[in-house]
Amino acid sequence: MPRRSLWRRFRRATRGPRNAVLARTIRGLMTLLGTLPVPLALAIGRALGAGAHAVLGRPRGLALTHVALAFPELDPAARRALVRATFRHAGQSFAELTLWPKLRDRGYVAVEGLDVLHAMLAEGRGGIAVTGHTGNWELLAASIAACGIPLTVIARRVNDARFDALIVGFRRSVGVEVLVRDDPRFLSGVRDALARNRIVAILIDQDTRGAGVFVPFFGRPARTPAGAAVLGLRARVPICTAFIARRPAGGHVARIAPVPVGPRGGRADVTALTATLTAAIETQIRRAPVEWVWWHERWRRQPDS
Repeated sequence: MPRRSLWRRFRRATRGPRNAVLARTIRGLMTLLGTLPVPLALAIGRALGAGAHAVLGRPRGLALTHVALAFPELDPAARRALVRATFRHAGQSFAELTLWPKLRDRGYVAVEGLDVLHAMLAEGRGGIAVTGHTGNWELLAASIAACGIPLTVIARRVNDARFDALIVGFRRSVGVEVLVRDDPRFLSGVRDALARNRIVAILIDQDTRGAGVFVPFFGRPARTPAGAAVLGLRARVPICTAFIARRPAGGHVARIAPVPVGPRGGRADVTALTATLTAAIETQIRRAPVEWVWWHERWRRQPDS
């Protein structure tokens, strides 16, 4: 039997124990980092990200491929530097979550456009906040919830229950309600959250298994979830975008902006609004390219496939 096949079988057979060890390690790191001074914990987070860049060959390779697709004008050295910085950003983002109890009241995240959310809630029908995996999106949700906004996030259940428990535990600890996308009661949960006049946050920058439409993303067709556009057009629910990015002097700034929603809701209108929302995400990524998850296979499906 080929050596590669044996290695794959070994990895599958040991996945459970390895994940158990990794989950315990992550939980231990979260506890440790949360006790350290903020500058030291953030530095360790960046170092962890650099270590992940060194050892995770497949995500690193995917990120390099996708950066080349999105920024063909960059030379190979610049692409490698961007990807390396992306991993360091991810490591620092992990550290920031562990430090949130310390950071919450220090002005670490400045929120601009909070009046947009208040105006949406004043209509009494809830609202949709569209974002992507840009910046520290978990910190974005925590910051909005800390401002007193009733927030419900739509999330995918992580395959391993131990990792899922870590993520869900953080979200609930900061006052964020979670709806799992593949739950049979998902749609009724969304309707209930809107009926309770809550802001429902949806990330639409990944090619998921659910229904979607093809819209441009960095000049290429990308299959994109259309649920936010459907709700906005057919249920007459107001929509905004919400993004978070690092500030040069430290910390983050979160910006919220309203999105005009037309009166119709046909398929062409849904596709057009999804394209508008995706264009906003692309603009944010271009502003801070090191803060997006370049290892996601965003263009894996094309219209002719």
